[in-house]
Amino acid sequence: MDLGTATLTPTTPAVAGKYGSWTISYTVGPLGIDSGGQILVAIRIVSDWGVPQFNDPKAEGFSSVSIQSAGDAKIRASWQPRVHVRPKNTAVALDVYDGSLDPGDVVTLVLGDTGQGSPGLRAQTYIESHFEFFVLVDPTNSCDPRPIADRLTLPVVAAEAASLVCIVPSQAKAGEAVPIFVKGEDIWRNPVPITDPIKLEWKGFSLSPMIDTDEMTLTINEGDVGYLEVSAGGLSCRSNPIEIETTDPPNKRYWGDLHGQTGTTVGVGSDDEYFNFGREWAKLDFTSHQGNDFQISDDYWAELNETFAQHHDDGTFVVFPGYEWSGSSPTGGDHNIFYRKEGMPILRSSHWLVPEVPNSELSPANPADEFYRKLKNAVPLSDVIVAQHVGGRYANLRKYFDQELISLVELVSDWGVFEWMLWDAFDKGYVVGVMANSDGHHGRPGAEGAGMTHFGIKNGLTCAFAQTRTRDALFDALKNRACYATTGERLLLDFSINGALMGSLIPHKPQLEVTASVVGTGPLESLQLFKGKEIIREVRPDTFYDLGTSNHVRVSWRGSRERGRQRRVNWDGVVRAEGCQILSAAEFSFDVVADGIRERNEHEVRFESKTTGDRDGLDLILDDAQKGTLVFESAAGQASVNLAELTAETPRRLFDFGGVDMELVVEKYPAEVTETSLGLIQDIHPDKGARTPYFVKATQVDGQMAWASPIYVGEAEI
Repeated sequence: MDLGTATLTPTTPAVAGKYGSWTISYTVGPLGIDSGGQILVAIRIVSDWGVPQFNDPKAEGFSSVSIQSAGDAKIRASWQPRVHVRPKNTAVALDVYDGSLDPGDVVTLVLGDTGQGSPGLRAQTYIESHFEFFVLVDPTNSCDPRPIADRLTLPVVAAEAASLVCIVPSQAKAGEAVPIFVKGEDIWRNPVPITDPIKLEWKGFSLSPMIDTDEMTLTINEGDVGYLEVSAGGLSCRSNPIEIETTDPPNKRYWGDLHGQTGTTVGVGSDDEYFNFGREWAKLDFTSHQGNDFQISDDYWAELNETFAQHHDDGTFVVFPGYEWSGSSPTGGDHNIFYRKEGMPILRSSHWLVPEVPNSELSPANPADEFYRKLKNAVPLSDVIVAQHVGGRYANLRKYFDQELISLVELVSDWGVFEWMLWDAFDKGYVVGVMANSDGHHGRPGAEGAGMTHFGIKNGLTCAFAQTRTRDALFDALKNRACYATTGERLLLDFSINGALMGSLIPHKPQLEVTASVVGTGPLESLQLFKGKEIIREVRPDTFYDLGTSNHVRVSWRGSRERGRQRRVNWDGVVRAEGCQILSAAEFSFDVVADGIRERNEHEVRFESKTTGDRDGLDLILDDAQKGTLVFESAAGQASVNLAELTAETPRRLFDFGGVDMELVVEKYPAEVTETSLGLIQDIHPDKGARTPYFVKATQVDGQMAWASPIYVGEAEI
């Protein structure tokens, strides 16, 4: 069907997050367009392009429409966030009225019309080799717009480098060369190649490490723990910490992001681009692809399995075949499915967007308990891992769970921080480990950013302990919960009970010994030992135990409105100092570029902030933090603290704001923290006759966190 033609200008690369102007000219096809017909210019639902508007010609996003026609037809332009079928949900809708459009008439849409003072339209914040504007036409007023043949594409490239990133393996053997990877990132976390000379300096105890900047390798001939300080082009960074062992450890640390999608489902980019990014730019050891099941046809599932096999390389880069079972939360919610090998079946929650796929004994499989039953009949338990996660749909583990299948819960993704998943599992007596990933939709596994719309934070990472970087070894590690989760930084976290590795089930004894340690990617705030949901031991740097005269006050807030899709909390507000003065204010742990401090004077700080389970905050230096009052006023709630009540004995006040873990914390904080390692040894006395989970959590001064998979003391079988 000839629905007309369209052109896009310019097609030169757009710069991520920058303003520009793009013109789409559509020529009406032989059918014409009736009064009441429609033209859609759609983009993918995951896009974070600026929102076009048609009312204020001086404001951001102003767009205009014009017609070249001999007739009297008019066009009403509007931005519609949900006007078409997923994934092309969002579109500029051009509705024809007061006449019809003849074949050959031309409709011109200028997105980001700068002619009257608008700065233009902001491009999306993530790179993409072939971003596409989709033009769809409904010529007959039948509410059934269909795509034209022309593809309107342009590349989106990274902005200038705003930071450096250095990634090294977390463990290495003395005397062997360690690869060093350095890249730039723009403010949106897009990778930028470094062309300036790179300076590297080892910070550890070794006296004579060898650094080869031509080969980008590090060689240390003795045991050590340290990091590299890196500088290039006026930027600097610190690498993740690395342990140099004199002998091969029984288990090595391998890093992965197990959860993301591409343009074939709801994300962007090709599958090849996705896996190449994870290997080359994020330096992942393992990954998976988790497309929504109701968008995966049989043909695409077969193609995906070929892609999994093509990119998997034992010893170098491990790819787990998989998909996301995407039932609604009332019927079970999102589950990640990972297979040991290719050729396994896909069991869908529905065939909603693949109606051509016939129903079978296996698919669809819904609700979750029916899915569990069918999956166990179709696949050996030894070859499948099921994990529960929180995305648009949250996993409803209080209602649906299968201990034989489910090994892990996802505590962190781009959607936010979901520590409550672990609390739910403890309340129900389940045995689970923890993982953290991205659920990235922008084709950057292992290095996703929050962007400007759907997501709340950058990606998490999962660290697995395995003997080798092979699919079998890593699959077994994840299935046995021998892993820990972080908010994206590669902390070195260790946790054992009487020598048993994290994730283990061990028999009850009246007394056991916990050993835990952490080496951070920056200064550390705490290392906490939990018995279930209760903190039973906390270790902090010495400076946290002498806060009586500190004039540094940290004000932080966190949480979600609800467990579901509308979880984002608006904290926009002000912190006001009464009876004292604010000498300086700095942002703490803000993830979204659009958030942060907006105004500041000696008595108040105005800010914008949104959280989805994560923590944001402000670090204030006061002229005298022993007197006066801090008042917190925000869209989420209000509180005030008499600073004289923050003492060395009680340095913090906590306010419960409801929702899901919504809270405000006002606390005295050290003027400086330098310690990057903490450890503890603790005797525990588990309850007899019960299976009791223990785990540790590490928190850095910058807000980055890591959680060990629990060790369960009690019954040895599950």
